[in-house]
Amino acid sequence: MAKYFAGLHIFAPKFFRGVSMYAPRLTRHLLPTHTKALYGFGNVGNQLFRDAPMILLLFYLTSIVGIPPAIAGAAIFVPKVVVGALSDFTIGVVSDRNLYRFARRNWLLVGACLAPFAMIATFFVPDVTMSLQVTYVIGAFSFYMITFASFSVPFLAHFSEISSDPQERTVLMAWKHAWTGAGLLLGSALVPWLIHELGADRSAYVSGAALLGGIAAISLVTAWNAVRKVPVSVPLERDLSLRGLLSTLRFGPFRILCLSAAAMTIAAGTCSAAMAFFITYNMGRSDALVQLGILVAIAGGVVMVVSPFWVMMARIMGKRNAYVLGAMGHVATILIWSNLGTGPIWVTYVCSGFIGLFNSGWGLVALSLLTDAMAQAREETGRDTAGSFAAIWSIVEKAGIALGGTLVASSILALGGFDSAAARRGIAQSVEAVDAIRYAFGIVPAALMVVAAFIIWRFVPARANGGPGQ
Repeated sequence: MAKYFAGLHIFAPKFFRGVSMYAPRLTRHLLPTHTKALYGFGNVGNQLFRDAPMILLLFYLTSIVGIPPAIAGAAIFVPKVVVGALSDFTIGVVSDRNLYRFARRNWLLVGACLAPFAMIATFFVPDVTMSLQVTYVIGAFSFYMITFASFSVPFLAHFSEISSDPQERTVLMAWKHAWTGAGLLLGSALVPWLIHELGADRSAYVSGAALLGGIAAISLVTAWNAVRKVPVSVPLERDLSLRGLLSTLRFGPFRILCLSAAAMTIAAGTCSAAMAFFITYNMGRSDALVQLGILVAIAGGVVMVVSPFWVMMARIMGKRNAYVLGAMGHVATILIWSNLGTGPIWVTYVCSGFIGLFNSGWGLVALSLLTDAMAQAREETGRDTAGSFAAIWSIVEKAGIALGGTLVASSILALGGFDSAAARRGIAQSVEAVDAIRYAFGIVPAALMVVAAFIIWRFVPARANGGPGQ
């Protein structure tokens, strides 16, 4: 392990210096603002598909359907990791291979057609025996992950193709991340409120899922229309075998970004999956879904307006330092929040606002560094393998969220003695179970975020990719 990290340390500065040397020769700011904004709007659908199972599904399967947390977590984790990885690999390679015959942006239309069906099927769990329910969840969620891959991988890859300028790609990522806030408002605030108003039963969750699927389809069609006439560079050659896909991992900085993303997404998945439990049992709120909606609405609203601030910070202090600032601010906030318990509700609203502020920072910078890596690889090799980069990145993100949001969160709850049968009957949980929820919501995610920040701070040069002094 030490040898591997040493190799990353040697290679990373060389790579990022290469990006900075190339940057001044690029044509800047070619895309009109409305194109950037409308293409970024596609991230609403991406965010809805990312967040729905992370925030709602485990709570729904345990507290509403009545499946024990360990079994429910495994039923989500297996398709999310296995089927998700296979789907991402396949879509990444196929979208690279067929650039001439099927433009990468057209995959967004495929996702738009499938999104409503996948979302509804995932929450339409039949009232049958537990074994049949688990089988159904695995099958439906596998279809969900295939649908997610059909648009998430090409959507991310296309960011590196519609602009050749590193700073403009940072602005593009700012738009993408701003629309993340809209996705949070719709998927994690409006829909939980709607579910609560409809009675918070199975049919209410299905209705909420239908709304999410429809919004996702609209956002993807909008993004496709925004860039359907934007020219992209034609790759000089293509090496699009599985070996070519895996060769992207030879880029040291990409390995660094993936390693950091793994730690950060496990943290995000664990925290998000535990949030509804934390609000219900640690904060003692009977209106958990309503409060979840308010808290996420606050965070999402902040995310929508602070992206320009982080673009400025990345330019002033460098992308590495901006990432570390965002990550460590997130750590401090979540530790404070997780120890509040039944404190004043307005304090938790303030914490949610700071979560949105700091999440926007590290999330925007990480994606900006990723598109820099895609563009530099294309420049050095003459091959457009952005789909391969996006596929591996998507696998890391989805696997991390799945690991955190299912196995890690459910294992912590199970070790603490969380009783799903008691939860279904409205019986209070034990002190140990409540304490386990606090660990799942705050302590464990904070530790993982520190690891992610350390990786970026240790292996990414301070002024990499568009920072001052280049």
